[in-house]
Amino acid sequence: MIDDPLSVITLLPLAAGLILLVLPQILPGDSADGLRRVSRNISMGVALAIATITTMLFVGEIGNIDWTNITQGGYVLENEAVSLIPSIGVSWKVGADALSFPMIWLTAILIPVSMLVEWDAKRGHLFHPLLLIMESALIGVFVALDLFVFYVFWELTLIPMFLLILVWGGEDRRYAAMKFFIYTFTASVFMLLGILVMYFHTDPISGLGDLSGHHFDLVAMTAQENLIPSEGLRHFVWFLLLIGFATKMPSVPVHTWLPDAHVQAPTAGSMLLAGVMLKMGAYGFLRISVTIFPESTVVFIPLLIVLGMVSLVYGAWVCMGQTNLKRMVAYSSVSHMGLIFLGIATMQPLGIAGALFMMLAHGIISPLLFAVAGAFKHHYHTLEIGSMRGMAHHSPWLAGHMMFGWMASLGLPLLAGFVAEVTILIAFWMSYGWLVLLPALTLIVTAAYYLNSMQRTIFESNDPHRGDLPDSLHGEEPSDITWHENIGMFVLAGMTVLFGIMPFIFWDMMSDWSSGFVVDTMVEAMHSQGWRP
Repeated sequence: MIDDPLSVITLLPLAAGLILLVLPQILPGDSADGLRRVSRNISMGVALAIATITTMLFVGEIGNIDWTNITQGGYVLENEAVSLIPSIGVSWKVGADALSFPMIWLTAILIPVSMLVEWDAKRGHLFHPLLLIMESALIGVFVALDLFVFYVFWELTLIPMFLLILVWGGEDRRYAAMKFFIYTFTASVFMLLGILVMYFHTDPISGLGDLSGHHFDLVAMTAQENLIPSEGLRHFVWFLLLIGFATKMPSVPVHTWLPDAHVQAPTAGSMLLAGVMLKMGAYGFLRISVTIFPESTVVFIPLLIVLGMVSLVYGAWVCMGQTNLKRMVAYSSVSHMGLIFLGIATMQPLGIAGALFMMLAHGIISPLLFAVAGAFKHHYHTLEIGSMRGMAHHSPWLAGHMMFGWMASLGLPLLAGFVAEVTILIAFWMSYGWLVLLPALTLIVTAAYYLNSMQRTIFESNDPHRGDLPDSLHGEEPSDITWHENIGMFVLAGMTVLFGIMPFIFWDMMSDWSSGFVVDTMVEAMHSQGWRP
């Protein structure tokens, strides 16, 4: 494990999840029933083990790594490549750097938290192993240094999420699951076409691609000068990759699958979808599109600004008119993902580091928001904003977590979201001057819709001693959140405060990586295009 910890944390959840799903089908009756009863406990144990290993990697207990001294193209924990399909140049090659590791750690933490929040899920012997398979696929995306393996894990994430929505979702779960799959799979096909064009322009590597003469080695592709000689073809491949990554983030106009998926998904599914899956798009865009095609990125910076601005403004404006709690949080994610594009478009180390920190901060805050929304649905049987008024009288813990989550998402100082938003806005002003007013004013709209929903749901009621209960309760007295929901929300809230007060825990590594990335990769491209940030 010490020699290749990334392979362990990637493959162990997959193996455990498949065993827990398959073994009860082949064991005799009593043994199968016994395994089903302990399946969620085993799943939690595996998830906690992965979180422990990942945290030990971060603090240096395993590997003794200095995460602040890693530049673009320099990977740590890189294994000795193992040929999987040598005839076409596919190998098992994994590694991590300051771009990928925060997402690896975030995934490892969110899986046990999401399990805890939805500890009592129906058919838990299937639900929790699916989350383990989801964990493996997500981590695989972030550690893979072979584009074939990267794409396999990218597509593998669709299967457990599709099943989570289809089996454990709401009334319109079939429609939402199919829309989610069609949108994201179709976009991935465009991305695959771009990867294949890159593949057929790679130089041969000894021992790889015996049949084709090409390879999928991402490190070698990045190091190869002028991977695609034709400028027009480079731009075309960049667009193909953008379609795949922007749809996953998602960015306007390829965002419409997200609100339906979130509204219908179970709580744990929404937490992982918002917390990690959306970040796959930003990660892939930085890792592949921007890194391998920096000139194309510089040429199309105006497009990135438009996509970021439209997503930011549109997402916030649509939130103002939402009455469904989950749909409002989903559109707020579209808005926040727009900030990531704006941070990248600054071509400033501060802006790119801010985009990376936004990926982390939103990956903590948005799962908290969806945990709150899921608990509201579970205890009040509705998601309509304003159907419950004065919730603080009946569910003080839920009301407290809701208020904290809203404040964190609108960018309250000393919380993680504030660090990301301020750094991106400062970098955007450095690059584009007073154009920063548009995203800055949009944050006021964000505060407006959160405060409005908080006022209508938590505080406002006709009785100073009792809330106005929704009709969906049919006269029943509502309950507050359970102990496991409360612990899960407290973990996320604690992380939000921790990274807001001490952002340097991850900021230092992100800042160093971003500075090296701009200097080593982007400066020459900007000069070649006559562009000055």
